[in-house]
Amino acid sequence: MFVSTKQLVQTYGIDEEIARFFVNREPPANNLYWNEKLLYLRPSLPGYLFIPLIVDLLYKAGLDKHELLSEVFVTAMEQVGHISVLEETGKISMVEAIKQCEQLVKVKSVNDLWLSNVIRYLEQTEANLFTKLTTPFKSLHRGDIFLFSLSTLAFPETLFEKIAKLWFALISLSLLVDDALDIDNDKEFGDENAYIESGLNTKGLKNIEELVKMSVGIISSINTTMAKELERQHQEIAQQPYIQKFLNPAV
Repeated sequence: MFVSTKQLVQTYGIDEEIARFFVNREPPANNLYWNEKLLYLRPSLPGYLFIPLIVDLLYKAGLDKHELLSEVFVTAMEQVGHISVLEETGKISMVEAIKQCEQLVKVKSVNDLWLSNVIRYLEQTEANLFTKLTTPFKSLHRGDIFLFSLSTLAFPETLFEKIAKLWFALISLSLLVDDALDIDNDKEFGDENAYIESGLNTKGLKNIEELVKMSVGIISSINTTMAKELERQHQEIAQQPYIQKFLNPAV
């Protein structure tokens, strides 16, 4: 299904220039993240909307739009996406994925302090800003290597926490949508899933609800339209039979 510029602007409150840029962008060649996909954006798959959504939030948080739409940054995100699929499908280890991402952005980095923080966080060599902002669900951090791509953007240390909070809020909401749709499949194959990790009981689903509320609040401080749409999606998910059956086995 085609995603239009108008949809992104009206539904998610995305800046029109940013929306048009990604609507018109071709899927990168030889990239497993877009493997055999004909369109760059796919509304039914949250991961494919994450890039324009996070770019809009970063722009509204104070980052330069020209840099955010540059080939250096966008290509870095796309290439990290390719590496993430290699790791997710077991072709390389997480250690190797981190190493490849570091090598990828090191020559392009204009933000070495951010890069060093990401490396230390992912290698778990010491606690830092990112450690403090992690969610209670390990499975929601399976996309953390994308943090490497932000080292190709110039922004001051004073914005680190704000940007990290926006990043974790958006990626948590995106992955939770994906996880809700894949509960049965992920249970069968033993794949990471925040809903399964929650215990699929009243307490666990309440913890997810609280995380959604917190994440929506963070995004709302920058883009209220996007926050309302993401909140709507999660409210709709919570009422679906495949969620309700875990709260009430009789459903």
